[in-house]
Amino acid sequence: MDESFQEKIKNRLYRAWEEWKPDYEDWLKWSGSLYAPDAIIMAIGDEPQLFSDYQHSMKMQRDAFNMDMGPIESCVAEDNVVAISYNMYMTQKAEIMGLPASGKTAVIRIAEFNTFEEIAGYDKPMVVKLEVIGSGLLEKLVDFGPDGRIILPK
Repeated sequence: MDESFQEKIKNRLYRAWEEWKPDYEDWLKWSGSLYAPDAIIMAIGDEPQLFSDYQHSMKMQRDAFNMDMGPIESCVAEDNVVAISYNMYMTQKAEIMGLPASGKTAVIRIAEFNTFEEIAGYDKPMVVKLEVIGSGLLEKLVDFGPDGRIILPK
């Protein structure tokens, strides 16, 4: 992979970050311009998802949380992969897993690995594989008692 392609895909992610919107409907448009329709996404849950399934999972997540992303703090490209790190901010706004909405904001450290390819019909390189690694959300939204059980808000 030549260096110019690496710079192109790094810049592609930086531009996407500038255009990112937290609203779900805007996110759908945003994500559709970045991810190939048959992209493999490893971000929510234990199993890889096709992009359309990821969009559905993201809808459920957005129904439960307000989400925002901090700026890209590090960015490295090698071959056709760009690795980035940033903070994600998730504020619980609805019940999830039986836990009432707490209004707590979890700050989650994220590392992403985005694999890009030139796809016929698109004028920009598209992400064909996304792998997200982040710290545990549940542990940041609830309090645990000395016995390890979740302490529910009163």
